[in-house]
Amino acid sequence: MEDSTMLEASQPTFNDLTFTIIPNSLTEERQHQLADDIVTNGGTLHTFDASVGRIERLKEITHIISATSDFPDYYDSLDLFIHVIKPTWVDACLKVGKLKNPRAYSPDPALFMNDVVICCGNIPEGDKEAIAGGVLATGGQVTVALTKQVTHLVALSMDDPRCQLASDKRLHCLVVLPHWFDDCLHVGRRISERPYSFPEPEILNVTAGAIPSTRTSPQIRDATNPDPANNGLPPIPPAHVQPSRAIKAFDQKKVKLGEDLQLSGNLKGVITGLISAGGGEVTTNLDEADIYVCNYRDGQDYVKASQAEKQVGNLSWLYYLITHDVWTNPMRRMMHYPRPRDGVPGFKGYRISISSYTGEARVYLENLIKASGAEFTKTFKQENTHLITAHKQSEKCEAAEEWGVNVVNHMWLEDSYAKCKEQTLTNSKYTYFPSRTNLGEILGQTEIDRSAVEKIFFSKTRKPKPFKAVAQEHNLPASSIPKARVTSDPTAHSSPLAEKNKRTKTTRDVATPLAKRRTDGKENESPIVPGSRGAKDRALSKLHESAPDIAKFEKEMKRKGGVIHGGRRDKDAEAEDKSKKSKGRDSVGSKRSIEEVDGEEETSGDDELAEEPAKRNKKAKKDKLTPIKYRMLMSKDERWANNPEKESKDKGRMREIGLFITDDFKKVDLLCAPKVVRTKKFVSALACGPTIVSSSFLDFALKNNKLPPPQKHLLKDEDFVRTHDIHLEDAIPRAKQNQKRLLKDWTIYCSETVSGGYDTFKDIIVANGGQCQMWKGRGINNATASKRKIDRSNEVSQNQEEDEGDVLYLISEATKKEFPNWAKFRELAKKHDMIPRIVKTEWLLHVAMAQYVHWKPEWELNEEVVNTMK
Repeated sequence: MEDSTMLEASQPTFNDLTFTIIPNSLTEERQHQLADDIVTNGGTLHTFDASVGRIERLKEITHIISATSDFPDYYDSLDLFIHVIKPTWVDACLKVGKLKNPRAYSPDPALFMNDVVICCGNIPEGDKEAIAGGVLATGGQVTVALTKQVTHLVALSMDDPRCQLASDKRLHCLVVLPHWFDDCLHVGRRISERPYSFPEPEILNVTAGAIPSTRTSPQIRDATNPDPANNGLPPIPPAHVQPSRAIKAFDQKKVKLGEDLQLSGNLKGVITGLISAGGGEVTTNLDEADIYVCNYRDGQDYVKASQAEKQVGNLSWLYYLITHDVWTNPMRRMMHYPRPRDGVPGFKGYRISISSYTGEARVYLENLIKASGAEFTKTFKQENTHLITAHKQSEKCEAAEEWGVNVVNHMWLEDSYAKCKEQTLTNSKYTYFPSRTNLGEILGQTEIDRSAVEKIFFSKTRKPKPFKAVAQEHNLPASSIPKARVTSDPTAHSSPLAEKNKRTKTTRDVATPLAKRRTDGKENESPIVPGSRGAKDRALSKLHESAPDIAKFEKEMKRKGGVIHGGRRDKDAEAEDKSKKSKGRDSVGSKRSIEEVDGEEETSGDDELAEEPAKRNKKAKKDKLTPIKYRMLMSKDERWANNPEKESKDKGRMREIGLFITDDFKKVDLLCAPKVVRTKKFVSALACGPTIVSSSFLDFALKNNKLPPPQKHLLKDEDFVRTHDIHLEDAIPRAKQNQKRLLKDWTIYCSETVSGGYDTFKDIIVANGGQCQMWKGRGINNATASKRKIDRSNEVSQNQEEDEGDVLYLISEATKKEFPNWAKFRELAKKHDMIPRIVKTEWLLHVAMAQYVHWKPEWELNEEVVNTMK
């Protein structure tokens, strides 16, 4: 075993990995260095051919090294699960002698914290967890130890010991307030650290002057105008561009210029000459073209080129390629992609002004406002609807507040344009302005939303099936298919009222309901299967609840003008509607999902129900779902193994009589099993103090369609008592006393390789009120190794009599590989004046199942015990 480990350790770092290097933004010297490092350390390098501009044999590559995501094969690489990493990933791997997490080195612009390595000083635990979670989610890294790799040290003052250590060691890291991370996550971008940096953070200075201006964002350079045709001839490529380093933008490429560009003969000739000089060719045949250039997102050629996944951009993008001779994704910059001819829906009629933006930033926003369909006004007046500003320290902002004009940051405009849908101002991201920060520094970082553009402008539409074909699929008469649900335009949007009408207006001759279409994004809900009895029963139950609304709707439909354009509504009906809305979810007649959790009710507005004859309406009140009487968790009951349809049907029946079967062990009334087992669900659920019943309880309920008294089906397992010396009839009253707080204020460490899995024991500990941390032999900060304060003033204390308060526990495995981790764990405990106790998993299982803290020497682990084991 040890020889095998040594063999693995001796393998080169990049063994069995295949790389290619994208030359953009990399000097030739840097490229050669990366190539040498890869080959020397066992990797295989596929040379990137700049004349082709694409990665050959892409499927053979495992890692693509690129400083940005701006190369043609980027999205294809993600689809093939190929790692795209920055060059610094290679350096980091070689430094530690093993492969680092590629995600932390991704050039993906969405992972805006991927260059950040944080270390937290003495800040509150809640802040530490929130910062760590946010940084990890956005591509950054978190470390406990203060090392040279740390880029940001989070502290509340320079008196923090880690700040002093960073100063003494002259570490090149920024010392910032936690507020910086809050504001970065709030706006979804990495903003400047300047106002948050020590020794004198600006945000703490109430007398600070005006917010300084910022440099032009590099994301909008040469990308401020979507229609540069009126600005004269395209720029000539600079002489210093080195073809050997750049991706040849036009080499062996054919370009089609769209008719909507309306180019003059002279300008078209110049553009054609420049493309030809770059090795390309201008064609009039779209089928043979690789690139299509146009102004607007419409027309047959645009749709055809987009669906064929050709490169589609506008004239501004074409000029960028000519200038830099480097390929760039036209969707990366707003003004490089064809604009919607009619702008963003809802923007017509808006009058928008801007504040605190200058130079190229101002030109960019002006053109983006116009491209969105709104009116840009240089002068800010009371008639304006929106003010876009980089910060709120301006006279325009003060006037906007007095006049009631919407004050937003530029991300509202960018996101609306990117998705071609007006974004709601209730999202605080668009109305938030970090203190002492000029948001102009993050201008242009939003990319065109690929999926939104495809869905709205060039989705591959499918012809709707005839009513008869749909009916045959479900064994239904053709008349049973609601015609309102079939549409020839998949992108058409209707009002909520119209959608409600579509759901409720159905025919009367349906025997079996249609399967519910999943439109709410939920995937775990059991489907209603056509033809199953349980599905019919549940559909009919929902139908009965909807019967009064259906009757009212049909009555309104008979009126002249229908529901929307009929005469005045009956005042009594309006009062009744208001009464129903005021009751909300507490209404006695509210609908409940069969998969109900924690008593929360779900509306069934998206369900498509087939209507039963009106004579059933009289029974509607009787068919309302029974309130939940018991929440039951089952463990090791195999009655539904490999039979999900029967499981769904039986659970539906049980719910109808008041028994909700759940997998959530945090809220359980009944715990059902054929015998006492030590599974994660069973042990965790004991903290709730449930009544433990045998499988015969469920057998009786399914057979008789009613719930028996749980006391008549209590689980008895003498073999378990003899084997483990745990009496559950005593443990349950203790669990009720503990109220899930048996391990409150405990921090228990658990080995990563523990038998049964770290997550299993973490769930058991958390279910009993404690905290669990994975132990890998690294140092832990002071707060997680502090002594417990034992409170003897409550009922829980009698179940914690044997808790010494100064013992630190590590759950581990009896293996020699754990010896180094044990030694470091003892050092941690000694450092914090605590007693280290390394234990088997049996200790936690006995404590959790017996529901009181106790100790037996046989549970302890040490080197002597392991060495004497056979």
